[in-house]
Amino acid sequence: MDWLADFPPGVLLLVVFLVVAVESLGVPLPGETVLIGATLLAASSGLNPVFVAAAAAGGAILGDSIGYWIGKRYGRRLLSVLNRRFPKHVGPKRLGAAVHLMRRWGPWAVFVGRFIAVLRIFSGPLAGMFRMTYPHFLVANAAGGIAWASLVVTVVTVLGSAATEFLHRFSWAALALAGAAAVVIAVVVVFRIRRRAARPAADRAPVSMTEAELDELLSPSGSVPATTDADARMDTPTTRAASSAPVRTDLRAAIAVVLTPLRWALRTTPATTAFVTVFVALGVVTGGLWRPIDQAAWYPAFAYGVPSLEAGRWWTVLTGMFITADPLAYLIAIVGAAVFGGWVEVRFGTLRASAIFVAGHLVGVFGALGAARALARLDWPWAQSLVTTLDVGPSCGILACVATATAFMRSPYRLRWRLLLLSWVSIALLYVGKIDNLEHFITTVVFVIVARLLLGEHRSTPRPTMRDWRLFAVSGLLTIGAVQLLVTLVPLDGPLGSTTLTQGSILDVGVDTIAILVITNWLRRGHRWAWWAAMVLTVGNLLVTLALIALAWLAQVPVVASTIWISASVLWAGQAVVLVLARHAFRVAANQTRRRLPGAIGPGARRARARAAQLLREHGGGPLAASALRRENRVFVTADGGHAVAYQQHAGVALALGEPIGDPGGAAAAVSAFATAAEQEGLTPAVFAARDARIVPEGWRVSPLGRDLVLDLSGADASEPVGPDDATGAAGADPTTSILVPARELPWELRSQIRALSSVWVSDRHVPELGLTVGSSIDAPDGDDREPTAAVRVSVVTDAAGAVLAAVSWLPVPGTDGTVHGWALDAVRRALPDDDVGTAAGASASTASEEHTSRAVERALTDACRRFASEGAAMVSFAASGLAQDGTEPDGVAVRTMAGIAHRVDPLVGFAEIADVAERLGATAVPLFLACREDADQPRVAYAAAAGFLTGIRLRDLPGLSGSLLAR
Repeated sequence: MDWLADFPPGVLLLVVFLVVAVESLGVPLPGETVLIGATLLAASSGLNPVFVAAAAAGGAILGDSIGYWIGKRYGRRLLSVLNRRFPKHVGPKRLGAAVHLMRRWGPWAVFVGRFIAVLRIFSGPLAGMFRMTYPHFLVANAAGGIAWASLVVTVVTVLGSAATEFLHRFSWAALALAGAAAVVIAVVVVFRIRRRAARPAADRAPVSMTEAELDELLSPSGSVPATTDADARMDTPTTRAASSAPVRTDLRAAIAVVLTPLRWALRTTPATTAFVTVFVALGVVTGGLWRPIDQAAWYPAFAYGVPSLEAGRWWTVLTGMFITADPLAYLIAIVGAAVFGGWVEVRFGTLRASAIFVAGHLVGVFGALGAARALARLDWPWAQSLVTTLDVGPSCGILACVATATAFMRSPYRLRWRLLLLSWVSIALLYVGKIDNLEHFITTVVFVIVARLLLGEHRSTPRPTMRDWRLFAVSGLLTIGAVQLLVTLVPLDGPLGSTTLTQGSILDVGVDTIAILVITNWLRRGHRWAWWAAMVLTVGNLLVTLALIALAWLAQVPVVASTIWISASVLWAGQAVVLVLARHAFRVAANQTRRRLPGAIGPGARRARARAAQLLREHGGGPLAASALRRENRVFVTADGGHAVAYQQHAGVALALGEPIGDPGGAAAAVSAFATAAEQEGLTPAVFAARDARIVPEGWRVSPLGRDLVLDLSGADASEPVGPDDATGAAGADPTTSILVPARELPWELRSQIRALSSVWVSDRHVPELGLTVGSSIDAPDGDDREPTAAVRVSVVTDAAGAVLAAVSWLPVPGTDGTVHGWALDAVRRALPDDDVGTAAGASASTASEEHTSRAVERALTDACRRFASEGAAMVSFAASGLAQDGTEPDGVAVRTMAGIAHRVDPLVGFAEIADVAERLGATAVPLFLACREDADQPRVAYAAAAGFLTGIRLRDLPGLSGSLLAR
């Protein structure tokens, strides 16, 4: 903590406040260590220790409070996901018990957790997740923060430097006791579960919860699930007899269950488990877990470096791998070795994983030592300091495992994580420049290059997309700004000299920071003017550095604090390279109204729609092509005019509908052109309800959306009925009448009834009006041959009194040469069931009415299929909209949102009923897909698709569509 001595008293208090606050947010920072160091400095500099304690207590209270609200805001979503994925383990009983314990003992847990290492990081988020009331949390948090800060400052003030080891030992001992307590509690919980396992299955509580039930459980006024009759029978003699297994047997079984993860680790990752065990044991023996050990007398005998090799201590290259010099480094090394070393061992096996770890360590150590000795000959002070430095730790082996793990990531995360890893080690080498930073740099570079050879096949790094280039440019600017602000607070001494600031350099950092904050958001969106502004800022900083170097070299005038500009110029040079390579990704106009694809509005739009209509006549299209020319759709035409893509634009997303119109052989190229054009205009491209996942660009996130049911009529005999004719009731002749007519020829009395049904469903039953791939063609005005709805046909079923029971609209599926290839179901309207359910007779009548309406919908579908078959149609599509689900678990928030929309409109449409009719007619399932660039685009695509389907949807409605309506 020597770097704290460089701060003036006011800045020192601010650093203590911020570090403790950020640690309390859930970020593993050495808050207690910083507090101890600041207290020692306060004692020697005349600063009142009370101010240090107040800063730490304030940071703890603020950080825990923010962590509480983060847990409260996003914890329910995490619990909802865990409940759906692991309903047996995160069910209502266990969640109820956790909430009950948090409300009863939570304040004490928050108070005590402040004194325990690691636990103090997560107390705030956990309290918010399990809905502890904020007043109780605030009291416990404030009391714990004040008591902890006062205790640490008092102990350090009284004991001096000896307090450091005492406090760290106490914190780690408390953590060990907490871990042992957790094991005991886990054994008790598993034991109780096994004792209750003898209960009959019918008496067990349900294991799945809806979002509404979860909200009620986690609400401040919510209650733990009530005790059921089965729970009341738990202590009866019958139940005790049913679970009369010996207590000792159940206790042994509970201990075995709790120790199962340890047995799994020993079986699957023996090398990683052995290393972590030895590493922790040596940390306890040497005291490295709670104090720095680089000043110990025995340290040179274990640490590696040029002095050790020159002295003949060759074994230090291996012994130094099992210890670290700093307590924080111990925590990072334990987590890194367990996570990344364990993953590599599971993936490659024990021998290859051990080889990767040891090879990474040796490459980094010998490479750094060799480079240091070579550079020391240049009379470079930095290099000469490296050859006298000793180092310990397994960080090189861990970084080798991390670099190897990046080779298995899918695009685009593989490239992004590799660049992040390389940027981190490069900046650390440039500004810190210790021997371990040089080791990390060499290891990372070598293993990023050779990692793909371990795959056994060639897997090249993908070419960056337009989104990647924008991300790199923005990340580079933010990184430069953050680094300059960091060295403003903490002067460093790197390979290029000290970064101590002067008045001129402070002004330069301030101007750079303001400029970066102004242009970053616009640069992220791909605006051209922001790219020019970033280039001006980058070139300006490089010119300033060149001017300083030229002045110092030509005039032999020493330039004060020039090294900070020289160090930053290395980053600015890299930023300039990124901006030049990414220049094609910044073409968005400054005027937001111009953020649209070519041909979106105006004369270009009319020409695009005319070209799409011509392509439909020439090449035909799929079921969604029938709705491509609706007014709400836009059309993108490729540069050669060979393909057209129908899409809608919502919330900055260009959502393509189905496959491109044109030659199927060029569909993939057309989608790529559409995606490129969308990205150039700052839009997020996505494809909705595609039937062929191969048409999307490589590396995109493709999720199963649902299924379409397609009935093949090409081999049907017009003289024979299509499918079973069982739509008539068992009571005799069917009194209903079915007609199939063009929408513009629909009689006015039927049209008015259909519109009235639509109005009642929307206004009274709150079923939303649909758009996007499901149109309101059934309600469209008649008599306009220029509209796409002019070719729509409507199948209407009426009762004996002429009342409409069901109406189904069909869109023509275009074939080649302007013919009709088939028909696609568009919209369904059905009569509402009777509402008189006050008596048993009324309930019976309501059920009969629902069955009568269902038979009417079935007859509308079957009669239409017979009619289409007799007219020579080749196919009928029953579910091309992308809303019909196939029963699988939705993959991603966008697909869950579509399932939520389908749930809302199912009372009107009846997806299961339509699927049942289609399957009995002989229809086959065709999978539909939703594709976007990556997982990060899914929320935006979900909102865009919901905005296309549901008129007037708001962003706050999206969690309800993607969550509560999908509870199993």
